[in-house]
Amino acid sequence: MFEVPVDHPDVRQPAAEGAVGVDRNVGQATDSTGAVHEIPDTTVEDAKIKRYQRRMARQQKGSNRRRRTGGKLRKLQRRKARRRDNATHQISRKVADTAHTVVLEDLNTKAMTKSAKGTVEKPGRNVKQKAGLNRAILASGWGQLERKFEYKAGELRFVDPAYTSQACSRCGHTAKSNRPSQAVFACGACGFRANADHNAAINILVQAGLPPAPVPARGTGAAARRGALPPWSVARPTTGTPATREPDMRGVHHRI
Repeated sequence: MFEVPVDHPDVRQPAAEGAVGVDRNVGQATDSTGAVHEIPDTTVEDAKIKRYQRRMARQQKGSNRRRRTGGKLRKLQRRKARRRDNATHQISRKVADTAHTVVLEDLNTKAMTKSAKGTVEKPGRNVKQKAGLNRAILASGWGQLERKFEYKAGELRFVDPAYTSQACSRCGHTAKSNRPSQAVFACGACGFRANADHNAAINILVQAGLPPAPVPARGTGAAARRGALPPWSVARPTTGTPATREPDMRGVHHRI
């Protein structure tokens, strides 16, 4: 195994300019141009894996049946891992082709997926629901995306994730009530409405203080004409608002 220099002629180079913010969520990632990148659903594989695990638990150790079941189980697990790896490769490549710099939230995935069981003296709450969320986060490949952006993008930056999902990317108003549902962002101050993940991705980009990448044309004809894109496709800084004024870059990590 050897390393290939990033300036090698056979290595595909990222976009020459521009920046894009990426909001990682369960089952998908949304960037600030409005593109939604889905992680493949592994519900079928998960159900089969559980079935084979239960079957193995009933079978005698060292038996031929147990070995055959173990082989099928490992095959399913490898298939699930390959699908996720392939998806994160494609997503990272598309985003790197869109912009030179990729901006992510500085998420502590390890802490976010920590068990909620607690202790005997202080048992946790909603343990089953938290376990399901942990599995969904890990299956979404957040860490894989981050590692692939590190070598595919021209530059990778991280910003503070605080309030990116509650702040309005248009006027800067920040409140929990701006999220009437998981999927919808509706500003209580200016009335701006957008997909919640898209709004968060724009806020992530604005926090880094970088110019946005060009928004790709959506289709041809009338769909690609000027004005056909939604008004939130590109961040529009407004002087003096909390979410859009010049950011404090002291807490931002720069990774190339």
